[in-house]
Amino acid sequence: MSYTVVYERELETPIKISKSANEDARKRRLERWPREAGLTVPLDDSGTNFLQLVKSMASDYGLEPGERTWDVKDVGGKYSVSMVWKLMRGGEEKGYARVSGEIPQTPTGEEGNNVVYTAKLKYTIEISNDVLAEKASTENVPEVNLLG
Repeated sequence: MSYTVVYERELETPIKISKSANEDARKRRLERWPREAGLTVPLDDSGTNFLQLVKSMASDYGLEPGERTWDVKDVGGKYSVSMVWKLMRGGEEKGYARVSGEIPQTPTGEEGNNVVYTAKLKYTIEISNDVLAEKASTENVPEVNLLG
């Protein structure tokens, strides 16, 4: 089955951790961050986050968000982040929402009492071509009203 990317956005987002946290606590926080906050980062000025966007798009295309799997690995000085969220219809996979990126384990700066790390993330939503074709065939159909 082939898929088309219907949404794609790359962004950098700060992760602030208290300076008082020790190195192990900081690493644990960075490792947990994608699962805890990665889906609720505002994607643009509207304040919409990926969680809301996926649910909205799934609904628009008649899909249901399904299983979500995370993989966060420590890869030599940074965390490699990968999340796949299946979009389902009738028990079949008809699309995917994905988050990929990295979080360095070295701070990029300081702000007040916090150390700041900068996550680089890419958010993508792919929908199967058959679902897109089906949606296109039901939209933009001129309404004809015959008055007799």
